Amino acid sequence: MTTKVVRNFKSFGLFALLVLTITSCEKEIESIGVNLVDNNVFSKDIYSSVVSTENINIDRVPTNGISQYLLGVYNDNEFGKLKASIITQLNIPTTGEAYANGYGTNTSIDYVLINIPYQSTKKENYSDGKPKFSIDSVFGNPETEFKLSVYELKTFLNSLDPNDPSKTAVYYSDKVFQKGDTEFYSGNFKVNPDDTVAYINRFLADGITVYDKDTIKESDKKPSIKLPLNKNIIKQLFVDNASNSAFSSQDNFIHYFRGLYIEASEIGANNSHLVSLNMGNAKMTIYYSKDVDESDDQDLNGNGTKGEKGVRTKHSYAFSFGSLKSNYLERNYAVSKQSGADRLYVQGAAGSLATIKILEGEDLTNLRSKNWLINDASLTLFVDQNASSNIVPEQLFIYNYDDNSQILDMITEGPTKVNGFLVRDEEGKPYKYVFKITDYISELLKSSETKDGVTLGIKVYNPTDLPTAVTDLKIKDVSWSPKGVVLYNHSSAAGGKKVKFEISYTELNN
Repeated sequence: MTTKVVRNFKSFGLFALLVLTITSCEKEIESIGVNLVDNNVFSKDIYSSVVSTENINIDRVPTNGISQYLLGVYNDNEFGKLKASIITQLNIPTTGEAYANGYGTNTSIDYVLINIPYQSTKKENYSDGKPKFSIDSVFGNPETEFKLSVYELKTFLNSLDPNDPSKTAVYYSDKVFQKGDTEFYSGNFKVNPDDTVAYINRFLADGITVYDKDTIKESDKKPSIKLPLNKNIIKQLFVDNASNSAFSSQDNFIHYFRGLYIEASEIGANNSHLVSLNMGNAKMTIYYSKDVDESDDQDLNGNGTKGEKGVRTKHSYAFSFGSLKSNYLERNYAVSKQSGADRLYVQGAAGSLATIKILEGEDLTNLRSKNWLINDASLTLFVDQNASSNIVPEQLFIYNYDDNSQILDMITEGPTKVNGFLVRDEEGKPYKYVFKITDYISELLKSSETKDGVTLGIKVYNPTDLPTAVTDLKIKDVSWSPKGVVLYNHSSAAGGKKVKFEISYTELNN
């Protein structure tokens, strides 16, 4: 439903009731019409309307407080290059040993590890019985590496909007964050569904002699991204200063250490990949060993007994990623749009959308004068199968672009009936997307509001696009899917594959 339609009623509840009544009546009339067609009282036909289309680049999207974060590099001949880096605060450990207790006597930093779980699906086991997983939400060529580097974040992430402290701060995809000069980690990376274990050497006080080796697995045994950080840098920042006031509270801590900057960059010109991450259980863990001293009275060995003085014991502090995280999406359109100017380019994650203007000029006025019952109204967009992009979205989303709001059918019929799912041809190639907008068009033709056509927006579907209630009408501008598709526009050069808007109607004959 559009916002303008809602304003014609005093309450949405009344409107919803009326819509249901209208829908019911229409269906009854349509049934009656079927019975009367043979008597030439009703006639059915299809009306094809001329449309106009336009491409609109999306400059930026909000990238904090979302459920998915992109990491990696993807280069597409149609849409150009997209590099996605992650920025995050850290939380002081609140479970296990209190961080205020410090690191103890004769401490050695054994290992420092960033752990970011993949979104994965359990498959059958390998022949040796080890679990087998596949990684979900990977875009591009997972066999081609990109470079990952980790730095100290130098930009302070404020949870409140500096210009209006009553509002939550919003960080957009084009926000440039400052980082430190020293790399905590740097190395080539590609997704690895078998990366389920970390092996950690435990050291004596000299930091050289290994006295044990641990096998670290997550409780669910699923794979994760594992980035080992420079132990000396972490020791200087976190261990040597552990007794300072910087670690006395979370607020002090995020002012002292503002977070991590995990940067992705390309290696050569090869087409690499992006991975979508939940980040809910991401963390940085400091594994360390120390000697038991006289003040230790805990079960430090994990066996129900107190540690004996001089015995080497194993410990860890886990710094979970903070609630303030953001994506920096760096785009380069220099080599994009290879298919031609008479195409529509629809891509998520600060990419682009298409607008379709329907019922322009006298078209809307003429149709309103007709004695029509709308049986079906559909909008069809055809895929340019010659385009070289290979990350085509399985679903597109349609909405009222003029008001940035849901169309009526999304409320009355739901997303499944509205459709927008990718249809493939007999060879399995992407072919078209079809949207059903019957209720929206019916109400539009009944309205007396003066309009010179209406504009519909077409974007890559994001789960946040769906309304959560009948009053949830505004379209959110969040988008984290990098998928994109090239479509034919309204140009006659597209022939039978140009954008098609059709109305199937029943007319009462005079």
